[in-house]
Amino acid sequence: MATSQRIVGLAFALLWIGNVASGAPDLTATYAGCNLQTYEAGDGYASSVVYIVSALESATPSIPGYDYYISSTYPAAIVYGHAACNPALSVADCITCIDYVKTDMLIYCPNNIGAQLVLHDCRM
Repeated sequence: MATSQRIVGLAFALLWIGNVASGAPDLTATYAGCNLQTYEAGDGYASSVVYIVSALESATPSIPGYDYYISSTYPAAIVYGHAACNPALSVADCITCIDYVKTDMLIYCPNNIGAQLVLHDCRM
């Protein structure tokens, strides 16, 4: 009887530990900031923003340490970008977090020249 209880207890503990270790990223916002200056949709700056945000979204989860900086190559409309994930996240969780932070940043700061959204487990 005691052995059965130990096995059940051990199985429960292992399942709990596995669940905690593979938990979803924490998407709680800790900071949001939008520059008051805006740009017009369709101008050169808008093209640079699209390029940078797309690069941040695709490259950050594939970089060791999940910490990626980039600047646009358009000289008339230079845009700088940075995205990072908690290094303890899996690649899949970093992808999820970056997609979430990107979507929310573009909702909260549409057409703002500068924007930053920091979640507990990632930022852009």
